[in-house]
Amino acid sequence: MNKRLLLWVLIVPGVLNVMPSAAATAGESVSLKEYQQAKARQAVSLNEAMVMAFENSPILALRRAAVSMQEAELDHASRWAPSNPELELSGRDNPDKADQSLNYEVRVTQEVWMGNRGDLGQSRAQSTLTSQQQELEYLKVATKARVRSAYFKILLAQKELETASRTVELMQRTKELVEVSVERGKQTRIDLNTAVIGLARAKSQKAEAEQKLRQSKIDLTEVLGVSPSDAVGVVGELNVARANLPPTNRLVALAQRQRGDLKAAAARIAANESGLELAKSLTIPNLKVFGFYEREESSNLFGAGVSMPLTVFHDYSGEKRKASAQLKISELEAEALRLATERQVVSAVAQYESAVSRLRQMNESILERSEETLQLMQKALQAGKVDASDVLSAQDNLLSVRQEYVQVQHDYIDAVRALEVSTGGALSMSSGS
Repeated sequence: MNKRLLLWVLIVPGVLNVMPSAAATAGESVSLKEYQQAKARQAVSLNEAMVMAFENSPILALRRAAVSMQEAELDHASRWAPSNPELELSGRDNPDKADQSLNYEVRVTQEVWMGNRGDLGQSRAQSTLTSQQQELEYLKVATKARVRSAYFKILLAQKELETASRTVELMQRTKELVEVSVERGKQTRIDLNTAVIGLARAKSQKAEAEQKLRQSKIDLTEVLGVSPSDAVGVVGELNVARANLPPTNRLVALAQRQRGDLKAAAARIAANESGLELAKSLTIPNLKVFGFYEREESSNLFGAGVSMPLTVFHDYSGEKRKASAQLKISELEAEALRLATERQVVSAVAQYESAVSRLRQMNESILERSEETLQLMQKALQAGKVDASDVLSAQDNLLSVRQEYVQVQHDYIDAVRALEVSTGGALSMSSGS
C-alpha cells in the first residue's frame, strides 16, 4: 500500500462539539491555573485532547528540555577555538640601575584546533541532537496512541455502562416473573434463587462498568497531564470498523523506516563514530600560538611562537578503547531495537487479527440478539409457553455474551494502540470528523 493506512474508529459526525473556551468576561481576571482547570472540566473532542496532552504532558516537557540542553551543547561544540585568547601582562624593575627603568612584556596566546577536532566535536553534538529529537518524535507518537486509547476507552466504558444498565433491567424483570410463578406454584425456589443470583451478577457488572468509566477518565487525565480531580469528559459514539492490514513483512519494513527510536539509535551510532575519531585525534594535541611585545630598557622586542604538549606519558589509548566500546554498544543496542521492533509489529498484527476475528463473531448485533432472546423468553414464560429454566438459561447467556462483547472491544483498542506504537504512527485510530 502506498498510502498510509488508517484504522478508523469512527466518531459519529455531527456529535463532536467544540470545547467552550474559559475566557474571562470584561472586568474579570482569571489565573492560568483556574483557566486550565475550567478547560479540563469540559467535554473534549479527540483533537482537543491531543492538544491538551502536548501542552501539559510532563514527560514531553522533560524530553523537550533534553533537546534544548543538547542544542546548547551543539552551540558550544560549534565554537571557533577550544578557548578564548589569553592576555598576559608582566613588568619588572631593576633597582640596581641608576635610571631605575621599568621593563614590561605583553603576550597574547590562542589555542587552535588540531586533528580536525573542532569539526568532529560539532559532528558528534549534531548527531546527539538528532538522536534526542527523534526520541522526542517517537515519544509524541506514543503519547498520541495513549491519548487515542484512553479517549476511546472512555467511549467504550460509557457504552459498557449502558449495556450493563439494560441487562440489570432485564434481570430485574426475570426475577419478578419468576417470583410470580413461584407464588402460583408453577416454579420452585431453586428457579427463584437462580434468578436472584443472575440479578446480582448483573448489578455487579454494572458496578464494575461504573468503576471502569471513572478509572478510564482518570487514565485520560494522566495522559493529558491534568489533575485527576479535573477529570474530563468526551463526546461522540464508538463505532468500531474493521480494516485489513498490509502483509506483515511490509509493516515491519515500514516500521523500521518510520520509527523515531530507530532513527535515534542510528544517530547515536553516528555520534559515537565521531566520538571514536575524536578520541583518535587526541594524539595530535592542540597548538598554542602566541605573540609578544617586550620593552626592555630602551629596546622594543617583538616575537611569536607556538607551543604544544608532547604525548610521551599519555597516549590516550584508554580514551580510544572507551570510545570504541561505546560505538560497539550503540551498534548492539540498535540491532536489538531493530529485532524488538520486528517482534512488536508481528505481535501487534497477531493481536489485531485476533481481535478483528472475534469482533466479526461477537459484534453488537449478537448482544442485541441475546437481549431480544431474553425478552422473548420472558414473554413466553409469562404466557406459560416455556419453563423458567429456559429463561434463566437465556439470562445466563446474555451475561456471558455481554462480557465477551465488551472484552473484545477493549482488546481491539489495545491492539490498534500496539500497532500505532510499533509502526511509529504509520497506523492509527482516528475520528471520523
